[in-house]
Amino acid sequence: MIMKKPLLIIGNKNYSSWSLRAWLLLKAFNIDFDEQLIELFHPSATPILNEHAPTGKVPVLIYGQGDEKVTIWDTLAIAIHANDYLTDLDIWTGLSKSHTESNTSNRINSAYCQSIIAEIHSGLIGIRGEMPMNIRATAKIRPSAACLANIARIEYIFADCLTNRSPDSYLFGDFTAADAFFAPVVLRLQTYAKASGIILTPLTEQYCQTLLDNPHVQAWQKSALKETRIIEEDEAGEILSVEGILAK
Repeated sequence: MIMKKPLLIIGNKNYSSWSLRAWLLLKAFNIDFDEQLIELFHPSATPILNEHAPTGKVPVLIYGQGDEKVTIWDTLAIAIHANDYLTDLDIWTGLSKSHTESNTSNRINSAYCQSIIAEIHSGLIGIRGEMPMNIRATAKIRPSAACLANIARIEYIFADCLTNRSPDSYLFGDFTAADAFFAPVVLRLQTYAKASGIILTPLTEQYCQTLLDNPHVQAWQKSALKETRIIEEDEAGEILSVEGILAK
């Protein structure tokens, strides 16, 4: 098959956490792609989703044509496919694939990375329901016990990964798929934690700042702040302030 530049179909950058995960992963591993942004929950998105997205959801990664067209939906599937076919690096460790396969310590990190990605991919129901990603907002909520338990579990994972690493380290040293998957969590904490009186550990604060300083995360946020669409379902809590074009 002749490889053609992949197209990543994503939703509104202010709100679409799953789109961010796939987009950030491809950017971080230098996978060249085009992007097409659709308006979530808007009639204009329907024909695009009907053509390319079997589940009617984003993100979707496609390349090739006709009988050679490849379609990958679901962020975890996109990550696995990218690792298998689109990069020479191992996305679970951030290292070369040969180095990962030949080193026991790296295989252990790879297994841990895959496990926490699978855990958050199917979990964090409290955070998902009460702290939807809303990059431009600072908002106050009253977190439930389930939400606080999710945050405690996240902080445990961060501590387990980051203890004894350098202050600006990613979860496994180099950037991995786990950092891409936790990026929306960090953005949620930025929106809600301080405003809601949720106290985070210094290690969590440190890691959040590391991800917020990532140039690709900053580029995504910059684009999000230029958006004007408001999706009421994702405007949770008491909005205390708004940044970006809507603040003007």
